[in-house]
Amino acid sequence: MPSDEARSPSRDALLDCRAAMLGVDIAALNTSAGNVLDVIKRRCAHCASAEVCELDLRRDPNDPVWETYCPNTATFIALAEIEELKE
Repeated sequence: MPSDEARSPSRDALLDCRAAMLGVDIAALNTSAGNVLDVIKRRCAHCASAEVCELDLRRDPNDPVWETYCPNTATFIALAEIEELKE
């Protein structure tokens, strides 16, 4: 029987999915704002809500309920707003 870790996506996969849902380019962050990405990854790695995040992303990734538990909410919202301004 696979372990819980084997069945659930990695924290990086959850982070990538959440960022994509918001239109935040993780690859661009890695080259232009590496320290911001490091902070986001650190918060994600220590988040107690990974299971809830995974369920929310599977059910309805556009449901804003994630904003109530995600330690990166403010950062993600700010980055998404920056991306919108670029368009």
